[in-house]
Formats: sequence, C-alpha cells, structure tokens
Amino acid sequence: MRMNVPSSKTYRYIFAGGGMSALSLVYFLSQSKRAKEPMLIIDLSSKSENDKTWCYWSDKPEEFDTLAQKSWEHLWFHGPQAKSIALDIAPFQYHKIRSIDWYTYIKKQLSQFPNIEFLQAEVLQIIPEEKSTKVQSSLGDFYATDKVFDSFTAYPCEINNPKHIKQHFLGWEIESNFPIFKSDAVHLFDFRVAQGKECEFMYILPTSSKKALFEYTFFSAQVREASFYRDKIKSYLQAFYGLSEEDYQIKEEEKGIIPMCLDQRASQRLSDKIIRIGTSGGFVKASTGYSFLRTQRINQALVKELEKDHPQGLVLPQSTFKTWLDKVFLQVLLEQSIAGSEVFEALFQKNKGSLMLRFLDEKTRIWEDLCLMASVPTLPFMRAVYHLIISSK
Repeated sequence: MRMNVPSSKTYRYIFAGGGMSALSLVYFLSQSKRAKEPMLIIDLSSKSENDKTWCYWSDKPEEFDTLAQKSWEHLWFHGPQAKSIALDIAPFQYHKIRSIDWYTYIKKQLSQFPNIEFLQAEVLQIIPEEKSTKVQSSLGDFYATDKVFDSFTAYPCEINNPKHIKQHFLGWEIESNFPIFKSDAVHLFDFRVAQGKECEFMYILPTSSKKALFEYTFFSAQVREASFYRDKIKSYLQAFYGLSEEDYQIKEEEKGIIPMCLDQRASQRLSDKIIRIGTSGGFVKASTGYSFLRTQRINQALVKELEKDHPQGLVLPQSTFKTWLDKVFLQVLLEQSIAGSEVFEALFQKNKGSLMLRFLDEKTRIWEDLCLMASVPTLPFMRAVYHLIISSK
C-alpha cells in the first residue's frame, strides 16, 4: 500500500474515510477478483495509535480471530438488585481486538499491493459527476471511475437531539499495583451502577490478574462531559474492587458516541456510484452498537457482489421484522417508562446466554424472537408499539 504519494488522479475505487469498515472492505477486495484494481484510501489519521477496542462473539472461526488480545468462554451479567448470573455461551467465544493490532496487520497485508494507495488527508466533499465521482481532499481532487465508498458522511443521528438514542461511553485500560482481577470471564453488563431510568452500566474486559478495561456506558439520548464518566469509573473501582486512585495506573483512555437511532434514508443499491459504509452506511446494529463482526460479514457479501460485472440489489439487506424489533426496543429506551436495566435483567434471567448472543447477532428465528419478547415486561413494550403506530400515521 503506497503511503501519501498518489500515483494518479483517477482510480476505480476511492474510499472517502479509512476507518475499520473501509480498511476491511479493501482487505477483502485484495483477496477477490478485484485485487488488482486501482484503489485510493483517503483518511486524516495514519491509523498508528490504539484508538479503539473491538469485541465480537462467534461460534465458528472468523477472519481476524488470531489478532484477538484475549478470548473468553464465560460472561457475567449483574442485575440492578445485585443478582449476578453466570452466562452459558457455549459454543460461542467472546473476543477482544485492540485497534492498533488490527491496523498494523491490515496495513502489512495491503502493502503487498502497489495498486492500493493511501493518502493522509482530510476528505472535504464528494461530488457526483457525469462520468465519474470527484472526491475533494485537503491535498487535491481525485476521481473514481466506478464507486466511492463513503464513511465520511455523518450518520443522521444528532448528538444533542433528545429523541436520538446513542451509545456513549468512556473507558480506562488500567493496571493495578497488585493482582485483583479474575480474567476468566467478561462482565458484559453490570447494572449495579444504574441510578435511574436511563440504561447505564459498567462493561469490564479483564485481560490478566492486574490489567482490565473498564467502560462506563449509557444507551440514552443525553451525552455527558468526560469528567462524569471518569468519576463513575473511579467510584466503581473503589466500591467493587477497593482500589483507590493510588492503587492503579491508567494506561489508555478511549471514548466514543455510537448512533443507535435507525436510518430513515432510502436503501442503498449496489448499482449506486456512491455507497455509504461503516457507521455512515448503517453497518452498526442499532439496538446494541456492535459493529466489528457485522461489518466484516457485510463487506464480505459486498465484495462477492462487486466481483460481478453489474452488481445489483441492496447494499444492506435487512429483515423487516428484526428492524421493527430494534425500533420497539429503542422506543422503550427513549420513553424510559421502565429502567433499561430491568429490561436487560428480564432478558438475561429468563433466557440462556447462547440464545441471547444469537438474538443480538440477528441469528434467531421469528418464533425465538417472539419467545424472547415474551420474557420482558409487557406494558412498556406495548406502550412503545402503540406510540410507534400513532407516530407513523
């Protein structure tokens, strides 16, 4: 992959934005019939820092399993009333990947292809033209003869809109001065921190007896200042592990805001000259915020279509029923007629962990979805369905 020295102004494919989704797509293209096509990735970041943590679960081998910093076979769920449930997730494994390990691997693989080039620059605008698509950058204009894959355009989820649900979080990778963590299981949800109707929880990934990632997370509309999340993590470490600020070092901090509102834009078609991908394209599952494995699967399917001379169909085929379930769940979180912690507690108390992971991964059948929905408090969900029906008229 040529770095910052574009050899041309014209490419078959241009990637406006070079995050996880774009790099994944280029990676899979490099293994396809399109491997030798000229491609340009434009991104302001050199992807040389550990800026994210990606997690996913699977019951079979996946493309990037070997890059996982750690994998687990056990999960914990902690309810708001201090009831803890050890989740049976067999045959699944839960994996954690550090972004820097993934970036390094991808860049090494793509460096074998001189036709794949990278420009470290800011994407300014994407402009359709008659015979090509122009991508304006801070270092000049470039043209795609076939498609621009756009992860630059903002997803239609407004940070300050009280009707737009977001997953917002801040995490610390800490190292304790003494061994205190049990690294055999992930704490997927700890709702013992929940104070009100908002869906708030701690998420813990222990990688050794002295190291763990703690992320204080909300599924809600209101985003806080960074100091709010930091204070919550400090309090949690003191309350549940007896760790004062002198007992650990903060090795890394990460924070993010992931849209959880549904995309109301028209569905994209594979024949389009500009295709939104990643968060911009709705690749993040709205009801959970998980994106890594989902993005790989979407991109692999996309590459299979791009190998055809005239790709057709939708970029992101969706189940109408599962989209409706997401919409109802998000409406329940928005209305806060019941605490989000109570909804998750009902789901995890009454259903096996492996079934919950299949449900979150959109792999359950309709009858399984209906059984899961029957396990949650009925009235808040019926109210949410009613309000959605009224608002659609």
